[in-house]
Amino acid sequence: DLGLPGQLIQMHTQARVLHQSPWQGVLHITGGGASLLTDMLSTPGASATVLEAKVPYAGAALADLLGREPEQAASATTARAMAMAAYARARDLSSGQIFGLGVTASLVTDRPKKGQPRAHWAIQTRDRSHTFALTLDASANRTQQENTLNLALWQSLGEVLPQSDTPAAATEHQFIQASADWQPLLEKSPYRWCSGDHDGSLLLPGSFDPIHAGHQQIIETAEELTGRPGAFELTLRNADKPDLDFLTVSERLEKISARPVWLTNLTSFADKAHAFPGAMFAVGTDTVSRIGELRFYRQSETLREQALNDLAACEVSFLVFGRVAKGRFIGLEDLTLPATLSGLCQSVPESRYRNDTSSSDIRRQSLMD
Repeated sequence: DLGLPGQLIQMHTQARVLHQSPWQGVLHITGGGASLLTDMLSTPGASATVLEAKVPYAGAALADLLGREPEQAASATTARAMAMAAYARARDLSSGQIFGLGVTASLVTDRPKKGQPRAHWAIQTRDRSHTFALTLDASANRTQQENTLNLALWQSLGEVLPQSDTPAAATEHQFIQASADWQPLLEKSPYRWCSGDHDGSLLLPGSFDPIHAGHQQIIETAEELTGRPGAFELTLRNADKPDLDFLTVSERLEKISARPVWLTNLTSFADKAHAFPGAMFAVGTDTVSRIGELRFYRQSETLREQALNDLAACEVSFLVFGRVAKGRFIGLEDLTLPATLSGLCQSVPESRYRNDTSSSDIRRQSLMD
């Protein structure tokens, strides 16, 4: 135990080393761990390292950063998403050697809390994803917990970026080194890569968080109806949420081992159409309904029609599977779609496919368990 004065000296020494390195980053910290920002910004040279910093303390602020309210605020999943949002912002602000840091913690407060005090954080670089977890002493006060977390954050930064070979003590640490084939997935340019041999003619796009029997049934039914070989398409990029990190992608791929998987950074179906001309996409009614929503086209019917005509020019089509919404099964015939989009769609009758399983329900159940 260094004691606070000794710890402060060490933190500022590490901050000086970081500021003298080529690393530049964006930091997203939910409150616990904010001492890291104090150390960085109070040490001369901070402008060489810190491109931007945010403290999304309020739940609404965190939801705004992540595109939705997280299912669990202090979790590895939330830390990863925060780091990816930070990395994307750093990519916008600098062409140098960049990183994104996301920190979420549940420390002692003046309100009763359930469970053990804990912290999760993630560091994202161009070719690596790191996540850390630290369980804190429940009997310690807020200041003591903050000091323990701050020390661990600095040690992990020194290990990852790297500035030292001192491991972050008492933390759980996972990381993955992305292959050269994966690294372009985090860049701005459109990119696709397949885990197996596939022609890209029949694709089931999704986040597969997690994959379940309904996904498997969809791809099998689509193959029977079209005669084409099917594959999954897992995109790392979403218009409303942060990119997926390499660790998360690897974990999801491990559970989709039976078929080829296309990894892409293609946000919209316009992007997918240009990457996979002539492809048929197996989608749910919820997805095809969103394709027709004006909000994705700046509320302009003209822009929407241009985009839909572009899909038609790429000769893509949609095999549409019914979904349950508000307790009712919704098929393609229940939707009101623009005529151009409707012309690209083929309905799968309920008699050929119905599976009411959803990934969100599975996630909710796992949190309750």
